Amino acid sequence: KRMVAVAVITHAIAIVSALLTHHLVTHQKSRRLEIRRAPGFKPWRMSKWTSYGGRLETQGLVGDPSTSLREQTSQALDKLDDILEEAGTCRSNILHVTIWLVDIENATAYDEMNAVYDAYLADCYADGERLPTRVCVGAALTGGFAVEIRASAALPLHSVGRKELPNS
Repeated sequence: KRMVAVAVITHAIAIVSALLTHHLVTHQKSRRLEIRRAPGFKPWRMSKWTSYGGRLETQGLVGDPSTSLREQTSQALDKLDDILEEAGTCRSNILHVTIWLVDIENATAYDEMNAVYDAYLADCYADGERLPTRVCVGAALTGGFAVEIRASAALPLHSVGRKELPNS
């Protein structure tokens, strides 16, 4: 009787273990496949940001086209800060930045944009060792925009599995 009881208990433990493993694997798969989108954003043709698999991707960010290149760059980077905060990450987690400049052939414009960009990253990357990758290309931006900036960033582990945020 004792051996039968042990066998039944062992079998029951194996079944419970298999069910728990199945649940955890299924739950982890669904967490990894979940795409989060910015809350409260009225999409025009895009989301303000999305995240997937621990990585945040932003839309292209611009400043006020009636201002200088330096001001537009600063405004776009301020918007990036807002998105990073909203998504639960920060500047020090930026992985990649893409910058489009209307007048990339103009060395003064390029230097102005770089001065603002370098100052933006200075606090987080003072050692220069962990800077994000960057691409800067010329583009025919319309509407008076001189610069457009897009970024991707790592999300902290605590925010990776959160449920999709409601759009309001």
